[in-house]
Amino acid sequence: MKVIRKNNIKEAVTILKNKGVIVYPTDTAYGLGGVFDSKKVINQILKIKNRKDKKFTIIASSQHQVEKFFKLNSIEKKLAKKYWPGSLSIVVSKNFAVRVPKNIVAQTLARRVGKPLIATSANVTGQKPAYDVKVVKKQFLNKKNQPELILESGRLKKIKPSTVVKVKDSNVIIVRKGSVNL
Repeated sequence: MKVIRKNNIKEAVTILKNKGVIVYPTDTAYGLGGVFDSKKVINQILKIKNRKDKKFTIIASSQHQVEKFFKLNSIEKKLAKKYWPGSLSIVVSKNFAVRVPKNIVAQTLARRVGKPLIATSANVTGQKPAYDVKVVKKQFLNKKNQPELILESGRLKKIKPSTVVKVKDSNVIIVRKGSVNL
């Protein structure tokens, strides 16, 4: 598990494009992720986190990037326009809720990779989200399955996870209450 500074983003992008898994900063906490559409990446993340549930939050570089991969209805587009970039995740499929984060490093990774990235919390399932690389390293240190790289960005500001919403029959349903109040 290699740790590099956020200004060395090129190495992280290479790993992501090659279907690797990294830890990177988001606007809510450190995220564990890779390209969203790779079974290899999803399986590796499940092993690293010791998790079975395949439902993930993903991040994109922009609303335009989201719409390249997912169809947003008119209500979802209005929510996106109002709350992105930010901590509102919109359910877009059976397994994914997507957001455009405020964090410029996370946006840059998704833009340079050319597709959304899984952004599940960088911790072992059941543990608290990590806002510091020391905590991330400690959680994964003696595990057989580890992320390939940690993109270190200092101590992140502690905020609640993203609010997750689902639009059904023109109604906005809160799936998980988080840092955005609707």
